[in-house]
Amino acid sequence: MMIPGPHVGMVPYEQALELVTSSVKPLRPETVPLNGAQGRYLAVPLKARYPMPRFDQSAMDGYAVFHADLDAVAPGKPVTLEVVGEMPAGGAGRPKLRRGRTVKVFTGGRLPAGADTVVMKEYVDFEDDRAGFLQQPKHGANIRRLGEELQRGAEILPARTRITPPVVGLLASMDRTEVRVHGLPTVTVITMGDELVAPGKPLGPGQIRDANGPALRAALQALGIRKIRVRRVRDSVSVLQRTLAAAMESSDLVITVGGASVGDHDHVAAARSLLGVKELYSRVAVKPGKPNIFGLGPGGVPMYGLPGNPVSALVSFHQFVKPLIAVMMGAMPGAGRSVSTYLPGAEKKKSGRTYWLRGRLVPRGPALEADLAAAQQSHMLTGLAAADILAELPADTDHVDAGALVRAWLIDWDKT
Repeated sequence: MMIPGPHVGMVPYEQALELVTSSVKPLRPETVPLNGAQGRYLAVPLKARYPMPRFDQSAMDGYAVFHADLDAVAPGKPVTLEVVGEMPAGGAGRPKLRRGRTVKVFTGGRLPAGADTVVMKEYVDFEDDRAGFLQQPKHGANIRRLGEELQRGAEILPARTRITPPVVGLLASMDRTEVRVHGLPTVTVITMGDELVAPGKPLGPGQIRDANGPALRAALQALGIRKIRVRRVRDSVSVLQRTLAAAMESSDLVITVGGASVGDHDHVAAARSLLGVKELYSRVAVKPGKPNIFGLGPGGVPMYGLPGNPVSALVSFHQFVKPLIAVMMGAMPGAGRSVSTYLPGAEKKKSGRTYWLRGRLVPRGPALEADLAAAQQSHMLTGLAAADILAELPADTDHVDAGALVRAWLIDWDKT
């Protein structure tokens, strides 16, 4: 893999995202039980072991007939046929239908041999083993033919498809009890700051609770990741260097939180330099989240440095780290999901950076409007906690008019 040189200055969002997702590849495949495969990604194409349907079957509860036997049906003049049996779903036998007769069938049941049409029971009068047909449907109506959905050996889904409940259903229908998927990363999260104290511990003067460690653990767990280590270190280059070195040895992805700016106690850049991390960028032209750092360790381990403010950290995780993890889990590279929405009021900004405003989607007639949170500063978690979108203000403008149509990224914490 070719690693580009470091980028000087602020990198546009799209370029930063492409650098992140193109610098990693899917993890080694593993085999997991079908009941534990939800949210994972196929490591090999899914192929049909059997044709689907596996036999000709009825698509409705009704009566199997020869279509020609109903040629004489007319308004007020039904055709009556003798009922000679029934074919329930799962029935072992398969009666052979003869002209002038009919067999009662049920949804999913095998079609009697020779039958070419099924009439829904709503259009049949049944009495004393006789069925009166009130209409003639089209030839072949209400029949699911052998292999009409899939032929044996056909590729159903390509590799790198996300396993959803319908995919689980397909796998089960093909008698799969296990599935080959790409692995889940082992992730180490390192928060830093002498001012940070874990929830439940006594606070000293000037100290604050560590929100980032618990929040990022939860964000990783929401993606199905199980091997997560969260470390809190004090403001020391040497301590951070040792912690980073150990994390690179034992993790597929290392995330640091805080210490990414240029203050006297911001030691991430120095520690990464001492460890030989190949930096790809250190600033991104977004708000919140300008001090994002991304590079690769000497062994190729991705090293992502998030800003320390809680909103900046979580928004940056959602927009950069989650797509990175998705590729490691087997997804194709790309951004998250977005929709178009209207801004209710005018918004001012500085040109040159993409802004992401936290808010919620609200239906306004046939359209969607962005109901923006009042708390938009990067230390205010309340606005993000209530948000389901990041409304995007483009980098190349200094204002957006009221009623403008903008992109809104859907906040999907639990979907890669």
